Amino acid sequence: MLELQTLGTVGLRSRDGGQSEAQVVQPKRLALLAYLALAPRRRCRRRDTIVTFFWPELDQEHARGALSQALRYLRRTLGEGAIIAQGEDEVGLDRELVGCDAVTFAERCEADQLEAAMAIYQGPFLDGLFVTDAGPEYEQWVIDERTRLGHRATAAASTLAERAERLTDLTAAVGWARQATLIAPGDEVVIGRLVRLLDQTGDRAGALREYERLRQRLRDEFQVAPSHETQALIARILER
Repeated sequence: MLELQTLGTVGLRSRDGGQSEAQVVQPKRLALLAYLALAPRRRCRRRDTIVTFFWPELDQEHARGALSQALRYLRRTLGEGAIIAQGEDEVGLDRELVGCDAVTFAERCEADQLEAAMAIYQGPFLDGLFVTDAGPEYEQWVIDERTRLGHRATAAASTLAERAERLTDLTAAVGWARQATLIAPGDEVVIGRLVRLLDQTGDRAGALREYERLRQRLRDEFQVAPSHETQALIARILER
């Protein structure tokens, strides 16, 4: 079985962790696989939507021909059963034969297996994968999926930090809170949690450094100051 990697690292590997013999080296084919892998519950995409995403410069006849050629290549490379069809208008990916880390990550989150989910999340969705001649619809889809998955990862790490804090495991709480800030470096609520936890562990200097990074980021990127709540938190830390 093969695993499509889309979070942090983009590529195709065998499930045992070794490099797959299937070399889907063309970025557009990897992107097409990702688009098929993240199809909703019916697990198929319409051909007319796919060609709009990936071959917008071609007329309908030539675009559908290019899609058919790409699908033939994928069947030869991944195995004949990897690409499935529903009628003449829809195609998809058999998840029993080709898994996807983004799909597994979302399933772990939904099952409240958050530590297992965070072990899968290694970075932004399709980070660094550039697809030549893709349409704006594809680019927007990547942005939307990257945002959605990033929000889920931030929420998962934040929840783990809260749970660890309730168990008075502040070391673990700081670790998860810090991971959340790496995923969402501009999220003031997330960074505020890290500042508070660092202060609770006695790392006052670390708390102040994180606050200063936040203050500079908000100033440089958004020309705003931290919220009154965050400023009040820092004032309490400085008073002690």
